Amino acid sequence: MHFPNTKAVVVALGLAALAPNVSADTVTVPFKRLTGFSGFDKASTAVFVADLSKLGFTEIDKITLFDSNSGVGGSPGAFSGFDVDAIKLSTTPATTADEASKAAAIEHAFDFTPAGTSFTPGTQRPPAAPKLFGTDASGLNVNPDSATLNTFDAKWFVSGFVSLGDGGSIAFNLKSPVSTAGGLYAYVGEVSGSTGEAISGGLVVSSPVPEPSTWALMLGGLGILSGMLSLRRARRSTGA
Repeated sequence: MHFPNTKAVVVALGLAALAPNVSADTVTVPFKRLTGFSGFDKASTAVFVADLSKLGFTEIDKITLFDSNSGVGGSPGAFSGFDVDAIKLSTTPATTADEASKAAAIEHAFDFTPAGTSFTPGTQRPPAAPKLFGTDASGLNVNPDSATLNTFDAKWFVSGFVSLGDGGSIAFNLKSPVSTAGGLYAYVGEVSGSTGEAISGGLVVSSPVPEPSTWALMLGGLGILSGMLSLRRARRSTGA
């Protein structure tokens, strides 16, 4: 994946895993697993937090979750890979999974419909199913009716989440850039929360702020334009 004129940060779930094909400046920052569980009956989802206010961005406009392709996340077939129960951006810090589930989300940050997401299914471990769990009939889009990614409500093997598959990913283009000022936290739920699954994914954050090289080109262009205007004024004043 490529983010032109943006900066990107890879946040790995306990591993120094890098998102595939990221061609921007990246730094690895560990997620912190919160105590307890959330999800259905508060028993099926492990919740992780990443403090996005400490990444050097003033705002973010895109988030991508990916499976590290380690082959340890999820179960075989339709449940292969990282199983995403929910993702939330909030200005409220939390120390437990239950607190994260109850924390007020930044309203209207995500568009969880196929129009607002980009799903890239990963591979399945045998026996393979016709499609990954939580996707639509084509298997190429998230089904928002079964994968309710705006709330920590997953029932394992039943509803409320989407499986990315080994090496799969899902990208969210935020409806508008979200400020990191004053504290911004990303909470991500992973269904079942076993040790193997808890380290099998990561998160990429991109910022709409241009790279320093882009600013240099812009400033250089303005300098050239300013010089041309000054020369033109000087020629007019001398009658040249």
